[in-house]
Amino acid sequence: MLAALPVLGELKLEPTLHLQAIAGESSADHLEDLASHGHDPNNNFALQGLDLGTNLHYGDDISGFVNMNAFTTPDHKMEAEWEEGFLKYTGLDGFEIRGGRFLNRLGGQNNQHLHSWDFVDANLSTGLFLGEEGLRTDGGELTWMREFDTGFFTISGSFGEAVEHGHGHEEDDDHDDEDDHEDEDEHGHGEESENAYFSGDLATVRVLFGYNHTDFHQHRFGLNGAWGENGYGHDTSIYSTDYTYTWRENGLESGGKEISLGLEYYLREVEWEHAENASNRGKTSQSSVMAIAKYRFSDEWVGDFRYGWIEGVEAGAEIDDGELEYAFASEERKRLSLALTREIALYKDTRSRVRLQYNHDDLEEGSENSVWLQFGFAFGPGEVR
Repeated sequence: MLAALPVLGELKLEPTLHLQAIAGESSADHLEDLASHGHDPNNNFALQGLDLGTNLHYGDDISGFVNMNAFTTPDHKMEAEWEEGFLKYTGLDGFEIRGGRFLNRLGGQNNQHLHSWDFVDANLSTGLFLGEEGLRTDGGELTWMREFDTGFFTISGSFGEAVEHGHGHEEDDDHDDEDDHEDEDEHGHGEESENAYFSGDLATVRVLFGYNHTDFHQHRFGLNGAWGENGYGHDTSIYSTDYTYTWRENGLESGGKEISLGLEYYLREVEWEHAENASNRGKTSQSSVMAIAKYRFSDEWVGDFRYGWIEGVEAGAEIDDGELEYAFASEERKRLSLALTREIALYKDTRSRVRLQYNHDDLEEGSENSVWLQFGFAFGPGEVR
């Protein structure tokens, strides 16, 4: 096994490999209309992610993680990107410092890689509010954590430069039937909504409080904030809260049945400016709500439910050549998801899974239904976070 490779004395490397492939059918003419995240399904058969990474440990106080991710684009081309690469120092009596490129600790999903998701696609708010790749920062992070008898308290703050999303759309707009997107172009549901993403200096904060009423009843409550420059050259602010209740048959011990119920709320405030009229400026808010439920009825089988809603917003109306255009436009989205996952432990640090998922998407243009079958393979220990 290559669980830990000693290199240069105290330095140890722990290789990781994760593979996610997907097959399915959808009533949507173009799957990119449904996708909110760069790793969401983009074809009837696709490689969602081939993730090669490694943990590193040096002594007791220094650790880190680096990974590359390869995937297929909507036009069946293979691309790759550097997702994360950071070092972490923990020898500060309750504090830890992380520096490099990292997924921000913000909300319930953003800090997780594709292979850790409970569904084949991202939560709507992760992609539509935080960015096509979620929210990543080139910078530094300071975390303070205190544990007590019945839980813990953690606060993390980061500052740096937002990493702009890398899954391009050069081919996405070249559909066989351009009329399918005529209304979308007229109403500006494209570049205008992407301009709301962070694209410059970025600061984030996450406060997480864990309380175990007993070992069997666990509560997690989070508060989040993010502030930074957006693609309009102005500011975007995000505020969110998330709560999860979990009952575990074996309490703090591993295994057994498990039930989790959760709720997450996002508020995004965007300062926008019309591309053709700099005097047409303003600030618009947009909300998102998501509810989740999980039932693990054995060590191998898990059922998941998710419902997400994104508020539709149009602001900064202008008449250009007789056509109505908006400085900022983001359509209303609703998604209901049901997933059933079979997890298989092969041998030490090697696992696989098969997931069947149904999605019902409500868009402004109508409703779409999709069914996906996802195959996953994982090798290596848990990743350094």
